[in-house]
Amino acid sequence: MSESNGIIMEEEKITNISIFESKVRPILAEFIGSIILTSIVCAGAINTLSSGLNNGVIYGLTMVFLIIAFGDMSGGYFNPVITLGYTLARVLSIPQAVCYFFAQIIGGIVGAALVRASYPESEFGGSWLYGSLWKDILLEAMLSEAIPTLILVLTVLITTLDKKKRRLSPLAIGFSIIVCSVTSYSERRREFTFMNPALSFGPAVAYSTPYDGGELWKYHYVYWVGPLVGTLVASLLYRFVFALGSRRIRIPKPCFKKQPFNSGEKYAA
Repeated sequence: MSESNGIIMEEEKITNISIFESKVRPILAEFIGSIILTSIVCAGAINTLSSGLNNGVIYGLTMVFLIIAFGDMSGGYFNPVITLGYTLARVLSIPQAVCYFFAQIIGGIVGAALVRASYPESEFGGSWLYGSLWKDILLEAMLSEAIPTLILVLTVLITTLDKKKRRLSPLAIGFSIIVCSVTSYSERRREFTFMNPALSFGPAVAYSTPYDGGELWKYHYVYWVGPLVGTLVASLLYRFVFALGSRRIRIPKPCFKKQPFNSGEKYAA
C-alpha cells in the first residue's frame, strides 16, 4: 500500500513540475526578462544623455544575455511584436501568445517604475527616451519604427527557426538591434528607436504625470503602429519566402487541363 501511494505521489509530482515548466515558468521568464530589459534600457538612456550609439549598444547587448539566460525557458522574446511574429509563424499558440503579451507589457511597466524610483525627481520625464515628436514628422517616426522592426523580426525568425543558425541567434539578434538602433537614430528628432511596444509603453506609464499635458501619449500610437506594420511584413516575407519545411506557404501552380486536339473536327462556316 505504501509503495502504491509513493508511486501516485511521484506521478503527481512529475505532473506538477511538467505544468510549471511548460506553462508557468515561460510566462514568469518573459515577465522577469521584460523587467530587466526595460529597466536597463531606461537607466542607460538617462545616463548616456540620449546617445544613439550608446543606447543601441546597451539595448542590443542586454537582449543577447537575456536570450541566452531565458531562451531555454520561454524562447527569450521580451517583445510583443516578436511574440506576434512567432504566432504568425505557427510556433506559438494564441493563448500562450496572449499570456506572453501581458507578461511583457506588465514587465515593461514594472521595469520603468523601478528606474523612476531609483533616480531623483529631476530625471523624471520622457524626453530622454522619446525625444521630440511633432505632427510634421510622424510618418518619418513611424517608418523609423517599422523598418528596423521588420529587420529585427525577420532576423529572429530566420535565425531561431533554422537549426543550423540557432546557436548564433542571440548574437545575430543583438547585433541587429544595435545596427538598427544606431542607424535609425535621428539627431533632429532625438528619438530612441524601440522596435518594442512594451519598451515604449512602460516608460510612458511610469513617467507620465498630470502636469505634462499628455505629451507622452499624444503620438504614442506611433510606437505601436510602426512595429506592428514591420512585423506583419516580416512575417509574410518569412512565411512565403524564407521559411523551411511546413512553415512555408507555397503558392500552388495553376493547373490547366489539356484539351485533346482533333484534327478531323469540322467547323461550320
